[in-house]
Amino acid sequence: MIGLAGARMKILIAGLDYAGWLDGVRPLTVKRKLNEPSLCRLWVSLPADGSVAAPLRNQGLTIQGDDGTVYFTGYLAMSPVAEYVGLGVRGVVYRWALEAVSDEVLLDTQLLPPSAGSAGATAAELMLGLVTRTGSNALRTAGVTLATVVGHSAPEAGKRWSELAGEVASHVRAAYRAAQGSLMLNPVGTVVHSLNEADGSLTLGNLSLTAGGLRALANDVTVCGAEEPVAYVTEFFQGDGATLAFPLAESPFLGSATAEKVIWELFQEPAIDVRRWGYAGHFSLSGAGLQIDGGTGVDGEAALVWNDPVEAGGTLLLEAVGVTLGLGSVGTVAGLYAGAVLTAECVAGFAVTSASGTGVVSVAPLVQGVVAGPALALDSTQMYTLRVRVHCCEVERVTQVYRTAGDAGLAAYGGGGAAATARVVMEAQEFVDGVGGLPVVLYDGGVGSVPGSYTVAAASSVNLIGTMRSFYVKGQGTGWVTSTPAGGGAQTRRIGTLADGGECHLTRSAVGGGTVTFYAGLAPGVGEVVTVQYRTEGRAVGRAVNAASQAALEAVGMPATAVWTGTVTKPSARSSLDCRNAAQALVTAAASVSAAWSGKYKTSNVAMSAGAGGSVDVWPGDELVLDAPSIPVSGASGLNAQMVIREVGLSYAASVPDVVVYDIEFSNDWANDLSVKTSKTVPADAWLPAAIGPTYLANLNALTVTAVTSSAVTVQTNVTPPAGGGFEVRRRDFAFQAGQDADLVLRSAVGTFDIPRTTETSRFYVRMYDGATPPNYSEFSAGVFLNY
Repeated sequence: MIGLAGARMKILIAGLDYAGWLDGVRPLTVKRKLNEPSLCRLWVSLPADGSVAAPLRNQGLTIQGDDGTVYFTGYLAMSPVAEYVGLGVRGVVYRWALEAVSDEVLLDTQLLPPSAGSAGATAAELMLGLVTRTGSNALRTAGVTLATVVGHSAPEAGKRWSELAGEVASHVRAAYRAAQGSLMLNPVGTVVHSLNEADGSLTLGNLSLTAGGLRALANDVTVCGAEEPVAYVTEFFQGDGATLAFPLAESPFLGSATAEKVIWELFQEPAIDVRRWGYAGHFSLSGAGLQIDGGTGVDGEAALVWNDPVEAGGTLLLEAVGVTLGLGSVGTVAGLYAGAVLTAECVAGFAVTSASGTGVVSVAPLVQGVVAGPALALDSTQMYTLRVRVHCCEVERVTQVYRTAGDAGLAAYGGGGAAATARVVMEAQEFVDGVGGLPVVLYDGGVGSVPGSYTVAAASSVNLIGTMRSFYVKGQGTGWVTSTPAGGGAQTRRIGTLADGGECHLTRSAVGGGTVTFYAGLAPGVGEVVTVQYRTEGRAVGRAVNAASQAALEAVGMPATAVWTGTVTKPSARSSLDCRNAAQALVTAAASVSAAWSGKYKTSNVAMSAGAGGSVDVWPGDELVLDAPSIPVSGASGLNAQMVIREVGLSYAASVPDVVVYDIEFSNDWANDLSVKTSKTVPADAWLPAAIGPTYLANLNALTVTAVTSSAVTVQTNVTPPAGGGFEVRRRDFAFQAGQDADLVLRSAVGTFDIPRTTETSRFYVRMYDGATPPNYSEFSAGVFLNY
């Protein structure tokens, strides 16, 4: 015990200042790490007479300096531990060991509901969404305003709030902090500490530099990513009235298992879960599930909206189960919106209207804000399931962004997204005493351009009176099945389980290929043509080089190429485009003059304040500018570098005035992963080397087959060919090249052409090419497969 009555550092535990009882043997320490909770450890020696109460678990702790600087706020994370010191005048003496975690521990203790993630949201929206998902208002969030857009973010199940918050911050090269009851999110480098040898603010004896660190300089970077959808396949079969299962020539891309449950809501809790849903009155939960009791009479003012935007890629099934609607109901049920929950913004949903006079309720398909099909009158005493099925051949609608810093400063690669159209099927199914009737298809057709992500609303009530038992949005991969009976028109064959109103389902074989299987009683008839559309799968890979770095190495007689190959884990590289952008970001950092620098610097609050002319505190995410002309640096006249502070260790042993020692660890983006997280592992199925900065033409994702005869397939690319180029057809994918060879079927300079066929089973791949030498091609093929 030091009993220092003049100490001005405040150590407040539950409002009581323990500074006078800070142990004199062990210093108070605070450990701050970038985008992680801060930890504080201290020991106090209390009077043996019990005049000062021992601290308790969960009590608040604040460390405040004599100049008002708050070094730590948080909560004692575990029960204080009594450590034996020895015998004193009044008997056995103990010191109490205390450990506290910064303010976000209040959110880390909460159970987070599952989320399939969101696409195209800003960092602030994602961070605030994470706070909402805790259900806690323990932290103020007015300081969370960073509007930098994140591509796609999917929180991993089981992770704590602070881990997920750290990932969001890292995605946008930012630093989050929870302190003094507030949550903050700012770009890395918002605060800069400049240390200069010339003015004495940099003490060379306290600086240690590490060159090399985890990785050496690299100027040729290859990045591997996830399994991605590749060829756009249209595969044809012919029914015989009995066959239920048809083998697919390629493995269909089905996406990850976690993408299957996008929304899964049973409405069986005591109240609507505001961690997942947003609403303003007129909605509640009862024994019948979701209860809807009228509205304001104004479109969009009363809606139950899922908090996360849902990426509008692949095949999605939206299902509102157990819907009852009373007389006079008006509004929209089961809607996908391009923005605000307004009728005009509804991409697909069910418009609910009531007849004048009788109040009889009908539902009709609402497509692109307009009623686009027949109305179905509902019996107010029965339950209905309403389904919206949407198919988009593009899966990644929002491209990831990879951020870094190099010799030219900050840089970002990626962003934007793929434009796409979609097909929609909408159906209603009546249930009488739990027995479902046949689904009634109200709409089966295409829609124009769809947004990159949807706002999903279970209901938007102008004046809805009714209930909903459950609500789902399910990912179904990339498949879409249609069939054309002999002499009839094409109709969609619904994919899904029997409970989903499905007619068939797609599976993937472990040894390659797959199967489309129809349920009993739904076999395609004799001569009925079945068309299956899906994407095949492959491994995402990208590569980038820094030509200037290679030239500089070659000029001094060194090997020009320095290779790094690995995998990007965060932000997840879902496509080869993501991999190319990630590789460009990594090679920008890896080929920097100070590519792999890291180091440590020891200083104090006194020294830092003197250099800045005022109170200064140092946090991870601040930037450290080091200017030391006397330090020899290869290829440069002295050290002049800008680093990111990754860790800060604070140490205080009672003094007047306060002297807080800082142990600062710093590095740049390549020496220690910052915004782009990597792994040295390379998937076994990655085909290397990848092309360097390839020029790709547009994919033929709108190619259609207009006729099939015994001798030819007529295709329409729906694309104007580039000057000097056209369309190339081959029997093998990823074998496109100039010249003649056995794989080449034909080249066409026009967008509509016939592909000759000589066998019952044929497989063709089509890409666009231009007049360059050698020619550039589409990145992925349009596949046309026939199996008659």
